[in-house]
Amino acid sequence: MDPLDNILYDKKFICAHCQHSFASKKVRLRRGRPYRRDPDFCEHYENHAENPTLYHVVVCPECGYSCNESFRKGVPPQIEQLIEEKIAANWTKKDYTGVRNIPEAIATYKLAIFTAGVRKETHCVLAGLCLRLAWLYRYQKKKAEEERFLRLALDEYEESYQTADYMKSSMSELMILYLLGELHRQLGDPAKALRYFSKVVEHPLKESDPKMAGLARDQWQTMREDMKKQREAERDHAG
Repeated sequence: MDPLDNILYDKKFICAHCQHSFASKKVRLRRGRPYRRDPDFCEHYENHAENPTLYHVVVCPECGYSCNESFRKGVPPQIEQLIEEKIAANWTKKDYTGVRNIPEAIATYKLAIFTAGVRKETHCVLAGLCLRLAWLYRYQKKKAEEERFLRLALDEYEESYQTADYMKSSMSELMILYLLGELHRQLGDPAKALRYFSKVVEHPLKESDPKMAGLARDQWQTMREDMKKQREAERDHAG
């Protein structure tokens, strides 16, 4: 028996575009055990085979239509035509349904981001794809590519917050505010990061999501302490 059979299983899918029926690998629930979780929720595993992020996107091997569970289910006729012209007509058949390495997972996310653009999915859906793609580059220690997709995720989350399209997803207002703060922090804008963390800490509904409120409070306090130490170090250096 393949040891990966204890970690992965075949889930059946029907392509929303071409109706092709196929199975694609997913990680068994409660199978993966991360040894570390970053403040932006990126999980680190000893064995990448256990990492659900690698299998988050499903790619139809027949036409190339790529999606995750957050995509809208139906495909309107005018969008069907666009998918046919921009994706299926240019698809060179590749099979991403089996065990994936990180480069293959990266390819699936880029396909899903392109499909989401063609489908005009919400900013929130695009943000989630860009954020997870940044994590994959983090695993590879490719800092420039990681930052590129963190910035794209930040832009999409800001649009999502402004337009409130995150309300169509499972993401709460506290969670999107926290992520906006965390992404600004990672990308070197502490003033904006503190502003978003403060919005979470002072939010009237913070009791409804104590986990997010706690994470934001921790990051806010850590940043304030770091900034205080930096000011003191600069004062000592100047003196």
